[in-house]
Amino acid sequence: MQTVKSIPRSLWITFLLSAVALVVGFLGYRLELALPATPDINNTYTSLTQPAPTALGSYDVLGHVVSPQEAAQLQQEEAGREQLLPENGAVKVTEELLRLGRRTFYSETFGNEVFQTDVVGALKGPINLVTMTKAIAALGGKPTTNLQVPVDEDFTVGGRTFKEGTMLNTGLDVPARSLLPLGLRPSIAQGKLRVGITCAACHAAVDNRTGRVLEGAPNNDLDSGLILALATNSAAMFRQTSVNPTQVPPGEHTYINADGKSARLPDAKALENAVDAALLTWPPGNFDSSGTLVNNPSQNPPSYTFENYPYGWSGFSSVGWFHGLTTLNNNVHATNSYQSAF
Repeated sequence: MQTVKSIPRSLWITFLLSAVALVVGFLGYRLELALPATPDINNTYTSLTQPAPTALGSYDVLGHVVSPQEAAQLQQEEAGREQLLPENGAVKVTEELLRLGRRTFYSETFGNEVFQTDVVGALKGPINLVTMTKAIAALGGKPTTNLQVPVDEDFTVGGRTFKEGTMLNTGLDVPARSLLPLGLRPSIAQGKLRVGITCAACHAAVDNRTGRVLEGAPNNDLDSGLILALATNSAAMFRQTSVNPTQVPPGEHTYINADGKSARLPDAKALENAVDAALLTWPPGNFDSSGTLVNNPSQNPPSYTFENYPYGWSGFSSVGWFHGLTTLNNNVHATNSYQSAF
């Protein structure tokens, strides 16, 4: 009878450790994690001077507010109940709706972290997670309306040179005791760290005196042009500037054009430098959200709609639910900043 030799204990340990490492690696690749981005409700001002325009139990019917008392009367008749149906454009204000809106405002990136990180390379240049983390740690829990990030080494971008030790004024707001700038949300998916932006980056601000968040107020000193210019592939933002790639001298890389002929792509370095230079002209608190090949940034607007009807800074308050709030919010989620910008 043949004797079966036992497997050495060391081999068993090696096998088990390898199996554990494989499982952990697989889970780390498949697992998606995102850091919470919604501030403590006690650390925010929901408005500057005015109460909310609608109360719990009220309805908004295509911009017309129905109070809880009016809703109760309408519910007594069939015609009134029909008027308050969702399919007829009625939206009921509930605790769940308010929580959803607030969570979306602070936490929803609409998937833009893929474009920001993988394409544009935002926060991969001189302003990155390491230098930003050091800058936030230096605050010691204090708030700021302008996170200053130090430059680690000399570099030139868009024809402008930044010396080592220069403090870059990002305009990013950091609430008191926060580990992240307002409106930035890091996440890990398939083993890769990415950073996306939310509405709060441009449409909320920190009160420098109290450290609390002013919800809906514009971030008037956010230097998105500088942050984008320092990204590793700012050229992806050419549509938000006046840089036309067809006018950039050709480089060494070729492609097959629509006529089936070999043609040369624009010089990558020249295109990057041109876009960087254009982005550096954006004043703090301004952003160009339209991909029109015209470099004309406009000021970050507030997200207030209460008592703006039928006006507002662009007339948006005359259209849509909650006196234009839905119109204001949805504009930027199309082909504008959330799909093609920082």
